[in-house]
Amino acid sequence: MRFPRPVLLALLALGVAGIVFAQAPPEKPAPPGPAKEEGAPPGLAKGATLPPGLAKRLGEELPDVVWIGFHPTRDDGAWVLLDLEWTLITGLPPAARDEVKEARKRPSQTPPVPPPNVGVPLHVVRFERP
Repeated sequence: MRFPRPVLLALLALGVAGIVFAQAPPEKPAPPGPAKEEGAPPGLAKGATLPPGLAKRLGEELPDVVWIGFHPTRDDGAWVLLDLEWTLITGLPPAARDEVKEARKRPSQTPPVPPPNVGVPLHVVRFERP
């Protein structure tokens, strides 16, 4: 079956118009409120400040960003990411144990290095050094 040239041109024009109008709509302006941080990759939003009891137990030689993995049921220790290696810190004082319980309530985040396999998934939280 052969179509006349004007019909083919009309169909082609409609097809091109459909492609043009099917493009994604322009982005909506950001709602008023606090500005979104630029430059940080997703998942690396600004973290909470490291609680004082944990900071004291971990020492002063910490990086600006501290990743800590918490066991879901134990509060006597924590896994800390130091120099791209996970290190177990144990013997936390009672004040730090309370901070561990509070930190487990924060949303878990994906660290730059997978947490150690300890039989259960660790609850990893990103902190900033005070």
